[in-house]
Amino acid sequence: MKIIDTHCHLDDDALFSIRREIVEKSKQNSVVAVFNTADSLSSFSRVLTLENENPDFSFSVLGIHPEFASKEEDYFKEAYQRIREEKDHIKAIGEIGLDYHYDKSDETKASQKRRFIEQIELAKELSLPIVIHARDADFDTFDIIRKTKPRRIDLHCCSASVELLREYRKLDTEVYIGIGGVSTFKNAKTLFKVIEEMPLEMMLTETDCPYLAPAPFRGERNDPSYLPYIVRRIAEIKGLEVEEVAACLYENAVRFYGLSREVF
Repeated sequence: MKIIDTHCHLDDDALFSIRREIVEKSKQNSVVAVFNTADSLSSFSRVLTLENENPDFSFSVLGIHPEFASKEEDYFKEAYQRIREEKDHIKAIGEIGLDYHYDKSDETKASQKRRFIEQIELAKELSLPIVIHARDADFDTFDIIRKTKPRRIDLHCCSASVELLREYRKLDTEVYIGIGGVSTFKNAKTLFKVIEEMPLEMMLTETDCPYLAPAPFRGERNDPSYLPYIVRRIAEIKGLEVEEVAACLYENAVRFYGLSREVF
């Protein structure tokens, strides 16, 4: 098997100090590439360091998470300048999007929508896909994607319903959904239905580590070496052979990020 972690955070304090150990452990468990995804301007340097230390294994995704949408204008100017400067070293813009979980005020929603749209336009300018964070904001996220028409998106840690994903598939945008450790949780009924009904060709494997470790490690620190548990769970839900599912998920990641198979 060849497995790709399309969304992880080895730059996180919980993992960065032991990153070499995590990388070796992941490689021993069939992981051939990881995509470290920034959430703030301060995380850019670590994400790029991981790529420099692990060429052809660790790839960079840079963007500003919606929780930082209230930052001052200069913060975003600096972030966008840095992204443009690093355009040859990054594979996508992310993670960007909307998060209404803690604050549903009109002011927060407006600032998050503004920054989300700005970064979608930046991705279009640089001809890059986008990695989306949508928490308690599925319909506003869909509305923005429908209007802005980015070329290719990953609905990271997908929480959308089957019904909404059907609407996504009608758009001109190429849509992928990130499937992680939640797929192994007994109560994840909405996600089970999504995995059952959506085509395997639109799914991506991810960990979102150090968060959301799959069963039987739920509640522990997550890392990319646990990806085989997610692949097996998808295969179980789809009623397919693990090797067949793994091969398709690998090809999906290669296609989404525009990778060269020769790298792996």
